Amino acid sequence: MTDLILHGIPASTYVRSARMACIEKGVPYTLEPVMPKANETHPFGKVPSMRHGDFTLYETSAIMHYVDEAFPGPRLTPADPRKRARMEQWISAINAYYDGAMIRRLVVQYAFPSGPGGQPDRVIIDKAAEEVRHQIAVLDAAYAEGPYLTGDDISLADLLIAPIMYYLARTPEGGDMLKSAKNIPRAGEAIRARKSYQDTIPPPPPKHG
Repeated sequence: MTDLILHGIPASTYVRSARMACIEKGVPYTLEPVMPKANETHPFGKVPSMRHGDFTLYETSAIMHYVDEAFPGPRLTPADPRKRARMEQWISAINAYYDGAMIRRLVVQYAFPSGPGGQPDRVIIDKAAEEVRHQIAVLDAAYAEGPYLTGDDISLADLLIAPIMYYLARTPEGGDMLKSAKNIPRAGEAIRARKSYQDTIPPPPPKHG
C-alpha cells in the first residue's frame, strides 16, 4: 500500500501530534502543506486529515489510533485496561480543556495579538492563565508516577500534549508555571529526547519589519 499522507502545516500542534505518532511507529508518511480553513480533504476545513491508499480520515485522535493499530511497531496504546482508559481520559481532556486555554487563548494572543494597538489582549491572557494554572497542577500530578501520562511507557496522550507544551513554554505565563512544577520538567526531558519530538520541531515564525 502507498505511503500515508498527512494534510496540514508543521506549525499546527495537532499535525505535529499525528506526525509524531507516525515516527514513533516507524511509518513512512508525506506531509502535504495545507493551511487551516483551506483543507478540502476535511469537511470542516481543519488540519490534519489523512489519506492512506483509498482510505481517508480526519480528526487527530482518530488518525493517531489508526496509525497505531494499522501498522507494526511499538504499541502506543497500553494493553492494561486501566492504563488504556487513563490514556483516553487524557486525550479527551487535552482536546476539551488544554488546547482551548493554552493554545487558542493564551498562545494565540502572543502569536496574533488582538488587543489595542496590535498588542496582546491582557484580559484574554489573564483569564486563560487562570485556567492554565489549574490545568498545569492537574497535569503535574499525573506525571508523579512516571515520565509519561500512563507511567513508564509513552502513549498517544503524550504525543497529543507535547506540542501544546512546546508553545506554552514560550509564553511568559506558561514558562513561569512550568518552571515551578514538580514533575513536568522531568516529563519534558523524556519527551524532548525522543526522535519523534526532535524531527517535528516547528519552524520559527517569520520575522516582520
